[in-house]
Amino acid sequence: MTLFVQLYESNDAAVKSEIATFLDAFPGGIVFANTSNGLGYDLVLLGQVEPKPIDVDRVEARLRNPANAAIANSLAQIGIHSAIDLFGTYAGHKTDMTGWLKDAAINRDRNLRLQYLAGLGLNLYQSDAIYRNMIKQSQYPEGLFIGSPATLTALRATVNQALGR
Repeated sequence: MTLFVQLYESNDAAVKSEIATFLDAFPGGIVFANTSNGLGYDLVLLGQVEPKPIDVDRVEARLRNPANAAIANSLAQIGIHSAIDLFGTYAGHKTDMTGWLKDAAINRDRNLRLQYLAGLGLNLYQSDAIYRNMIKQSQYPEGLFIGSPATLTALRATVNQALGR
């Protein structure tokens, strides 16, 4: 399951509610960021019923396969030229965000508070501040990615740089 979460024209409470609700349903969920000029912009949340490591070398091979040229070209248009670039957007998982999410409201069918919170974000431009607060405790995720030693070394450097470490 993937979910798009916008940081632009949103607020801290709405983003926290979305992420906390998703991670409540998918405790092994992963947050990936899309930044614009290094500033927080939006997110993609990835959830699996049974979390499995991501094989970065295998994804790279698939991106290089001519049959997937349209996908590779689409990613290249937003500055993602490899699997390392793609997964280098790692922003965190539940353990990294426990402190940040401590006051988050879980959105439920019987409590549509998120609808109200989202409306309060109209014309707000707090995306980078939200993103910076969200990733404060994030660290390179040991065991989440598998691949060759060279690939994992490069990915670790990319993730750490993106997280400001």
